[in-house]
Amino acid sequence: MTPQITFDQAIPVLISTLADQAGAEFAQSGVIVRDASGRLAFVSSRLAASDSETDELNTIITEKLGGYARQGGAIRFSDAPGAHAVLEASDSIPIRVEDHFYNLLDRRIVGSGWLNTPAAGVIDPPRFVFATLKGGVGRSTALAVAAADLARRGRNVLVIDLDLEAPGLGELLLSDDRTPKFGVIDYLVDNGIVGIAAASLGDFIGTSDLTTAEGGRVDVMPALGNASDHYPENVLPKLSRAMTEDIDTSGHGVVAVDRQISLMIDAVTKRDQYDAVLIDSRAGLSELAAPAVLGLGATVFLFGTAQRQTYKGYRKLFAAFQLLAQREKAAGGDAEWRATIRPVYAKASMNKDAIALFSEEVFELFSEHIYDEEDLSRPNGDALRFAQDDLTAPHQPLMIPFTQSFLDFDPLLRPGQLESAFYEQTYRPFLNTLDDLIESSTTDHERPNDN
Repeated sequence: MTPQITFDQAIPVLISTLADQAGAEFAQSGVIVRDASGRLAFVSSRLAASDSETDELNTIITEKLGGYARQGGAIRFSDAPGAHAVLEASDSIPIRVEDHFYNLLDRRIVGSGWLNTPAAGVIDPPRFVFATLKGGVGRSTALAVAAADLARRGRNVLVIDLDLEAPGLGELLLSDDRTPKFGVIDYLVDNGIVGIAAASLGDFIGTSDLTTAEGGRVDVMPALGNASDHYPENVLPKLSRAMTEDIDTSGHGVVAVDRQISLMIDAVTKRDQYDAVLIDSRAGLSELAAPAVLGLGATVFLFGTAQRQTYKGYRKLFAAFQLLAQREKAAGGDAEWRATIRPVYAKASMNKDAIALFSEEVFELFSEHIYDEEDLSRPNGDALRFAQDDLTAPHQPLMIPFTQSFLDFDPLLRPGQLESAFYEQTYRPFLNTLDDLIESSTTDHERPNDN
């Protein structure tokens, strides 16, 4: 009896079975299809020699894979119904098994957002996503401080709370009398059903007390507005619908969630001019985090602490990034978005040994999953690869030291916490880097009103 295999073993077993029965080139030339339940099938790019060949190979694959074989047939050839669409699918991913690449078409119901091609290119105003795998590392605090500091130096900032399951930025930056009627969740739901008119956008945006006559403006689009206080029973029903695909206006096709969010940001930034958009992402690897991390064309600040849970967690996330980069490069792209990933060493002890270890661990993650191999060049001849000691490289961690002062961070209750004297020593290096990124973005292109 064939031993029971696991999810992790299923694809290698399928590949080895195909290679044993029909040769290594046969396994590499087709497409592996993994359905939403995790079962596998293989679509070959060649014609079947005979019906008996199909039946025999299907029997062998089913025997080897057991419950992981697709019911109703684990092998199809190029003349089978639907085979051409699978073989030509643009969203198949080249996966490496030992020393060779194989094409995988991974059909997911939950987590499909992590398969979307990352947005890239220059966006005005620049977008910055604050993300993390674990809560409690100071991600939202850093965003609030950044908004306050940018406004203090005369910049107009739009803050968006995409932590829809655990919202909090509104409470950090907006007093009750400044909280708008609606928030991001309302926008995504209502826009998908009836649309949001440009004249109504003011109902979704509150102006923070951080805004002063001498400085810049801080506008906040919270996850929820004060209408949810009157209809609390509708929050969970709206949340369940906020992160779903919309039918496009023509009635054909769908609009993915990351595209919906990006269009929402476009609409708001056309209403008023901003120098930067700061976005708070959902923590973790859930579907809610994918649109912010991959879909907005943003610089992504990945917060983490000097703990094994950070390194092990980001290894899983970076491995997913690597698959997306492999797919893009196989199609002739360069996966430039990889250079926008910026690690943040949060709650840093400032111990030299701890800093050195964190830097080394992060570099290994970038070297293994983000950067190109030494002999793998992009189309323009330049590999995305940096030396470990290159201080300008994306892998160099931005550090935010730990301080007891921020344990009870609540600037609406304690307004002095967003005064520069309170945060200066802790956050200045991080804030300087953010300011440099904004400056470099504005010099990379002309603003629309400069033409």
